[in-house]
Amino acid sequence: MRPSVGFLIRVLALVGVLFALWSFAGVGDLYGRAVVAVARPLMRLASGFDVARVDSTERGLDVVIRRDQIEEVMPFQPRELFSGVITFLALVGASTMVPWRRRLRAAGIGLAALFVFHMGLIVLGPYMTGHPQAELGVVWMRRINSVINVFYGFYGLVGYAALPFLLWWVLVQRFAPATDSSEAPPPRSTKRPARR
Repeated sequence: MRPSVGFLIRVLALVGVLFALWSFAGVGDLYGRAVVAVARPLMRLASGFDVARVDSTERGLDVVIRRDQIEEVMPFQPRELFSGVITFLALVGASTMVPWRRRLRAAGIGLAALFVFHMGLIVLGPYMTGHPQAELGVVWMRRINSVINVFYGFYGLVGYAALPFLLWWVLVQRFAPATDSSEAPPPRSTKRPARR
């Protein structure tokens, strides 16, 4: 199925509705709190830091982490960082050429994949402050900072846009029926050639 004007209009309309729910109705903050809660034990294992509290602010959630005497706010906003969910759900919802059961299944699988990806960002969040790697010496600090830079650079390129599109393509779009006659396979002929 090639994207049509109707598909693009549906995507834009759904993005508007989902953005309003995400940003103004608190769905984004609720999702962020769920990701933080599930990722919290893994964060303790990975860095020794724990979530001290999650504060609601006008711009979203401030995730405050603590280890011993160190307490700091993680330098990102979950509401913004996890907003690829909006793009993914809008694409799935706008794909009306695919049966709704397949779209519901795709939405569940895609949201689970995004949730796991977002958990990874929370687990590595303390390393964005520089505290865990500062105790390991200059060589290890540089190595860990390189990994963190690559991971967050990857998320910047992939997580906001490419990952939601890739999930949509793999889970929904490739199952859409072809609408262009040039994409459809040629019909089989049932006639047998005449014998001479």
